[in-house]
Amino acid sequence: MTTSWARSGIRAILEETYESHGWAIPTPVVAYHAELLADYTARPNWRPEPSYAEQYLQLRSREAAIELGNTCWFTRAVFPELMTRRGISERYYVDLGQSCYEIALRDYRDRTLELINQHFEFLAECAHTAIRYHGEFRSMWD
Repeated sequence: MTTSWARSGIRAILEETYESHGWAIPTPVVAYHAELLADYTARPNWRPEPSYAEQYLQLRSREAAIELGNTCWFTRAVFPELMTRRGISERYYVDLGQSCYEIALRDYRDRTLELINQHFEFLAECAHTAIRYHGEFRSMWD
């Protein structure tokens, strides 16, 4: 369980970074990601068991699809290099996460989740910048 202090601190870091870089990220998306980042950083065992792919193949509910999509976004945003030694690229988490969100959105409209799905990689890269390069300007086009 995360504290409101952690959520508000993470949200402030995201907002500050986005503003300094000129990224106009919708407020509901920033709030969603602040909540997600606070929640996942409070979990000691956030990685899916037995694996991302097996969790995907076992999806049976909208909630499970959102949870795995969130895990993929968190992985891409915070630990994009996680499995590169095993040949798994950042793109894997993007593709899998977007697929999860698409499943979750099939019968249920959620504008925030739609935006996150449509701009998954950009939003993950923005959060990565806020987390890894806080206080610095980072060009994403080098």
